[in-house]
Amino acid sequence: MKKNILFVSHDANRAGAQIFLYNMMSFLQDKGYGVTLLLVNEWGSFKGELESKFKTYSLQEKPMRRWERMFHTPVLDEIKKKEKVDLIYVNTIASVHVIPELKKFWNVPVISHIHELSYSIAQYGVPNAEEILFEYSDKVVACSRAVAENLLSTRKSDKVEIIHSFVQNEKILEIHSQGKREEVLKSFDLDPQFTWVCACGNADWRKAPDIFLQIASKVRNENIKFAWIGISENDPLMGQLAYDAKKLNIAHKVKWITPTPRAVELINAMDVFLLSSREDPFPLVMLEAALCKKPIFTFKNTGGGDEFVEEDAGVRIEYLQVEAMANAIDNCTPENLAALGKKAQEKVLAHYSFDTSMKKMEKLMELFF
Repeated sequence: MKKNILFVSHDANRAGAQIFLYNMMSFLQDKGYGVTLLLVNEWGSFKGELESKFKTYSLQEKPMRRWERMFHTPVLDEIKKKEKVDLIYVNTIASVHVIPELKKFWNVPVISHIHELSYSIAQYGVPNAEEILFEYSDKVVACSRAVAENLLSTRKSDKVEIIHSFVQNEKILEIHSQGKREEVLKSFDLDPQFTWVCACGNADWRKAPDIFLQIASKVRNENIKFAWIGISENDPLMGQLAYDAKKLNIAHKVKWITPTPRAVELINAMDVFLLSSREDPFPLVMLEAALCKKPIFTFKNTGGGDEFVEEDAGVRIEYLQVEAMANAIDNCTPENLAALGKKAQEKVLAHYSFDTSMKKMEKLMELFF
């Protein structure tokens, strides 16, 4: 008989870690596992889809500042009354602080899945998040080698296991095979006659849209343009980025695109995927771009991009060396981009597939049943 798992997500935002969790829960639920979702914070555009697919509970009904989070214990009482829980699966460092309280309600094993590197751990976790993580977790899953090495850099533990993040390969490959570049680009008001370099994600310091702009300003080829997918028009940073683009005289060659469920379709219509991040553990959008045969341009010593690209799936440039990155983009031929993109896709299919990682995940869970 399949067991029952309580999954914990820090919010319902439509971002990489939450999409990963959705895919994993869907897989396990389809295989007959009992799946219940607990949201630490209820906000996020993904909430409707989560609630339509899974039994969903929320600790809070409205967002609160990180350091003011308080437990709504009646919710945990309700879950305990209604749902059987054999295992707790906690997703991201931003959820780790709830584990001690959960352990008071359920004396069951806890697996914690960490998707963050040092800066994000400090930004999104409580001050003693790593202490809680190792004290209360029976197993700690790291989404990449970089994440594992960071966690183990200050402590020795046999609890850490690397299971790389994954995406739904078949779905992405279908989008890739059916993509119509010109039609898709025009639907987003992008001119298909140009070579397009894109980035995708929340526009924050870690993802480095400011670095993205600096790279764009150094690229000499006027036939190359840039698009950032995933920044809202009302984002406070939008005004700052538009200001910089104007001052750099590149407003004409940079497009800002609001978050869209068609992001993969749009990435598939692009020519280069630029991971301008200062820190990125193992971004799912990188795997999606690679499956669409897009070469990945990234900086070294930033986490997952560096780990994935190696010497054959794109281009790696020394940390934040903007001019060198711009030169690499300028100097790549269509033939070279095609070869790198082909290798990127092959690498995902061979080493980072949904099936490969999900089998590892299920096997790990079964150790505690």
